[in-house]
Order: sequence, then structure tokens, then C-alpha cells
Amino acid sequence: MSTRYLLPLAAVALAFAAGSPLHAQSSAANVSSADQSFLQKASADGATEVALGQQAQQRAQSGPAKEMAQQLVTDHTKANQELADLAMRKHVDVSTQPDAAALAKEKSWSSGAYDHAYADTMVKDHHKAIALFTQASKSNDADIRQFAQTTLPVLKQHLSMAESLEKNP
Repeated sequence: MSTRYLLPLAAVALAFAAGSPLHAQSSAANVSSADQSFLQKASADGATEVALGQQAQQRAQSGPAKEMAQQLVTDHTKANQELADLAMRKHVDVSTQPDAAALAKEKSWSSGAYDHAYADTMVKDHHKAIALFTQASKSNDADIRQFAQTTLPVLKQHLSMAESLEKNP
């Protein structure tokens, strides 16, 4: 083969080889800033819910509060893993660390009023989570939209549990 054909052939081969990384980078660029923000916020909030639930399992006084905490830990752990997998596929970095301020606030709850403080916090947190996931359920990204739509009923169930516990600690 003549050398005059090798250079163009090498350029074509290089372009194909470079296509894969460029394609992977472009898929990250295709995630909107709103979707990136959702993934990051939902990940941090989910980690906080798990940490608070684990604390409540140890510190709560009533059976219903401990049961709710266990349910939230189970459900949020599952959702957090799904979210982490989704974020990885979308090339979005997310935090798996709970919110330190929320954990510090939890430490100040008195043992006598712990169950009510936990329920009150879960009501507030789940109202915020439902708003966040409702917005994400309208995403143009089908994967993010599906994740949000699938998770919303679970969050609504958690809100209902927390409201019930808040009324009847």
C-alpha cells in the first residue's frame, strides 16, 4: 500500500477511536443543569434521610417511630442506589454524604420529644422531596423522568406516615 493512502487511513482510524470518548463526554453535556442539580440534591437529601432514619431507629421511643425509621432507611437506601447508578450513567458526580447540619440538629432533639421532632422533620423533608421529584418528573431526560415518577409514590407514602406519626406520636 502506498504511503499516500496511509496518512488519510490513519486519520480516519484515529477519528473512530476518538469517537467513543467524545460520545461519552457529549452524553454528560446532554444532561441539563436542572437535571444535574436534581441528581446532586436528591443524592445528598437521600443520604441524609438514611442517616436520620438510622439514628431514629436507635433513639426513637415508640414502636411506630422506629418502624417508620426502618421503612425510610430501607426505601431511601434502595432509591439512593438507583440514583447513584443513574448519575453514573449520566456522568454526573453526586455526593453520598448526609447533610452535616441536619445531623447536628438531630443531636439536639431531646429524648422525651424525639419522636415528634423526627416526625416533624420527616414531614418537612418529604414536602421538599416531593416538590423536587415532581419537578424532575417533567424532565426531558427519559431516565431521570422515569426515576422521579417511580420514586414519587414512595415519597408520598413516607409523608403520610410522618404526618400520622406527627399527629399521634
